[in-house]
Amino acid sequence: MQFFNIPALLPQFYPSILYWFFSAIIFNLLYGSAYLLLFSRLSHIHFHWWYFIIAGFLYAFAISLVGNLLAIILMLIIIYYLIIHRRISFNIIGIQYIYANFILLITFGCVGSLITALYNVVVEVPDYNFVYYILGTPKIIVSFLVAYGIIVATEKLFARYTDVVAIQYPILAWIINLLMLTFLFYMYRVNGGGHPAKLPVTIAVTVGYGVVALLAIKAFTNYYHYKALAVSLQDEVDNLQYYTSHIEEMYDEMRHFRHDYKNILYSLTGSLENNDVAEAKKVLNQVITPSEKAVTQKESVLGQLKNVLNLDVKSLLYNKVLGALEDNLNVAVEISEPVKFTNTVAPLDLIRILSNLMDNAIKAAKQSKDKKVSVALFVKNHQQWIVIGNSTQEKALNLQQLSNSHGNLESSHGLGLKNLQMILARYPQVQHEVSSNNYWLEQSIIIPQK
Repeated sequence: MQFFNIPALLPQFYPSILYWFFSAIIFNLLYGSAYLLLFSRLSHIHFHWWYFIIAGFLYAFAISLVGNLLAIILMLIIIYYLIIHRRISFNIIGIQYIYANFILLITFGCVGSLITALYNVVVEVPDYNFVYYILGTPKIIVSFLVAYGIIVATEKLFARYTDVVAIQYPILAWIINLLMLTFLFYMYRVNGGGHPAKLPVTIAVTVGYGVVALLAIKAFTNYYHYKALAVSLQDEVDNLQYYTSHIEEMYDEMRHFRHDYKNILYSLTGSLENNDVAEAKKVLNQVITPSEKAVTQKESVLGQLKNVLNLDVKSLLYNKVLGALEDNLNVAVEISEPVKFTNTVAPLDLIRILSNLMDNAIKAAKQSKDKKVSVALFVKNHQQWIVIGNSTQEKALNLQQLSNSHGNLESSHGLGLKNLQMILARYPQVQHEVSSNNYWLEQSIIIPQK
């Protein structure tokens, strides 16, 4: 079979109008639509009806190796530039679309071959024109239903794969993509389109491709998931150690302050008995006020964080806030009522979200004139709110530029905001609000309570 063929789309190239209608119109439309529907299920991106017609036309050229590759590339370009307008990483879109293509190809390779073989067994004198022009329609319908079932069954696994492997290790993900695309080479160059005599080999190789690809996805997902979990647990231990060490330091400071306080009272008493007001003021200004400030600052943070009932969240916030204070930033923490985060967002992802927000807020605040950071956690209308703000260099940031993958990722919030969007893409029920005005950027994460 040639690498590239021009499809016959005009009626005069077919034995009859009926054959032309089923093969050139119905089959191509169903074939292209099947890919988009499977991709839509994976990506939760919805398409207008005319994109299914475009897909049907492009996949009419998918009768050869190069034609199929061109159809995939052109559809990816259309989706990336015309449908999502580059709001989602091309890496993620490409991985999802190629996976949807691969699942339909392997089901069509198996189911299509079985339907053709069954027809040849049932019908005493098989009609070549019927097989070639008409039978393709029920084959693609049944193949799509099977592929849709596989997509649904592997949806959670693939979502984890996208988050853990595709985003963090894109080169590895594209190597797996190439593994799946090599199935096209088998279809068009080795198998020669699936001759009936090769039915057992076709099914064995097709199923083998599918199993190997899914096992690779599952294996790499589990490996990097547990690797990330181990890193997260280590970070949590470090945060807890940091948290407890500062509690011990505060206890020592309070003990020393109480001891010094008694001695200072004696000094003040003596100064006042001698009517030495100047000496009394000197003691107050040089000793009591700085000591009180040093203790009160940390105590204020701890006093607010006591209302965070998730220990991992509490220790992370304490670590970040104390780090910001040590960098001489003005930090305001407001957690007036107890807050306990539910499992609406996975604990690991919640820590990543908070760490991302705090790191970028602190980084941007350091570069600003006012050097302010604020943190607020509260529950309102059965929703858990995380509100983190910071002062900025600019009066108002270009939020669209920050959220786009082609934006300035080296800015204070660009890369962080993009990473945050990738995490939140797994949780469509979670709202993310961003505002920038009067040299202040504020981000709100709104999580519904279960």
